[in-house]
Amino acid sequence: MKPLYWAVLLLLLSIVFWVLSKRKRQQSGLPDGQLIYSDSSYWQKPPRPLYDPRLELVGKPDYVVRSEDGALIPLELKSGSAPSQPWDSHRMQLAAYCYLIEQSEGKRPPFGLIKYDNKTFQIPYSSSLEQELKDLVAALRQAEASHYAPRSHNSPARCRSCGFNSICDQRLS
Repeated sequence: MKPLYWAVLLLLLSIVFWVLSKRKRQQSGLPDGQLIYSDSSYWQKPPRPLYDPRLELVGKPDYVVRSEDGALIPLELKSGSAPSQPWDSHRMQLAAYCYLIEQSEGKRPPFGLIKYDNKTFQIPYSSSLEQELKDLVAALRQAEASHYAPRSHNSPARCRSCGFNSICDQRLS
């Protein structure tokens, strides 16, 4: 074959692979930008967890992307279908990652993403969400220090399966 044919063939293959990679990235839920952190050994050596000594908070987001404007965006992947609104526990987990990124990198993420199988939520990292996280951590630390956490439900089945059922003075069954 002539060199021109090889060049055209290589160009077409490059375009096909570029289109396939763009489509795969869109399916992954990752925003446009440079992937700088992945809690996966497929992409890089497993990263060290992010840590903040003030809140004694540790975490490893699934992904962190540096957007074209330089913002750091955490992405948390969840299995299963999306609820109508993200679960509070998922919002707090994402808030923790935003907080840890700000503490370790010195850049406040404007938002984070929670991706379920069929929907992605963009959660603004507002000062009220940060305060909600700090209040939750403080409540957890207080419960931990007192060796007591108040029951947070009215489900007898949940109580029966709890590891503290035999010693809990608030058990339902």
